[in-house]
Amino acid sequence: MEDLLRRLSSNLPRAAWARYGITLLLVGLTALLRYALDPLLFKYPFLVFLPTIFVISLLLDRGSGYLSVALSGLCSAWFFMKPEGVLWIAEPGDQLAFLIYMGLGFGIAGGAHALRRANERLRLSSERLFAANAEKDLMLHEIHHRIRNDLQQICAQLTLAAHKSGAGQDIVSGTIERIGVLARVYVRLRRVEGVNIVSSKDFLESLVEDIQLGVVGVRPVSVSAEVDDADLDMGVAVAVGTIANELITNALKYAFPDGCAGRIDLSFRREAAECVLCVCDDGVGILSERPQGTGLGGRIMRQLALQLQGSLDIGPQLPHGVKATLRFPCCRAAAVDDGSAAP
Repeated sequence: MEDLLRRLSSNLPRAAWARYGITLLLVGLTALLRYALDPLLFKYPFLVFLPTIFVISLLLDRGSGYLSVALSGLCSAWFFMKPEGVLWIAEPGDQLAFLIYMGLGFGIAGGAHALRRANERLRLSSERLFAANAEKDLMLHEIHHRIRNDLQQICAQLTLAAHKSGAGQDIVSGTIERIGVLARVYVRLRRVEGVNIVSSKDFLESLVEDIQLGVVGVRPVSVSAEVDDADLDMGVAVAVGTIANELITNALKYAFPDGCAGRIDLSFRREAAECVLCVCDDGVGILSERPQGTGLGGRIMRQLALQLQGSLDIGPQLPHGVKATLRFPCCRAAAVDDGSAAP
């Protein structure tokens, strides 16, 4: 019944003149019906008009309903009440009945319109609830898919690390840090226009803050972040966060030996069609051509840079220190392939 009323209401014209014309037509047809039934309903001049008032108010609007009450009252007074042919009601009882009918008619018109509005609000609420549930189901499905891929990537990194000897503690620590990056992404995940995105500013600043508190500790090294706010695809955020984490932790491990003081600066900005992540330190710099540590972090970073369709350059910074720059396309098309995993 609700669907039928909704279809009828949506197919009716919205122009005021059209609505009032339809009202005039329906009241006229009802008056003809009442005239045809006059031998049976001569004692009830208003009876057949009440359903018409309700239908008009329900399908059109309150103004059309009020107009139908007025027109039906005029028709009843002119054609079906004594004396006929004049807009005057002689009998006091008929006058009272007329007043009761008009009050009842306006009440029906207002009530039917309120019912129509309530039904419309209920329908819109139901549609929004359905859309929200569908959105949540889709997001849950995508998150499960992403978690599976992230776990595959971690497993692949651990498999790669397993071939390295004598670096068990570093491998475990690095894996914990990468899982922490994933956790930060999921905490700050939100959905915009059907896409799971992460705010670069909130995400990277919180990453730097956690590293400052949890890794730097009491060492005389400061870590700062200057980040432009940009929406990153979920997969892109995971890759960027992993690279940033690797660069900062590498600087903490190797740039400031023997408790030396220093600083590490992270910046993220948009340049035309590119996003640029830069991590630089004022430490001892690159001391040899041979990579320090297991080399696993470097391989992971370069693999992620390729998946971002970008480039990662690491080199000396004058007068001393190291500067690492990651460049990749800003568009969401640069998202890490869902089916990819680091070898």
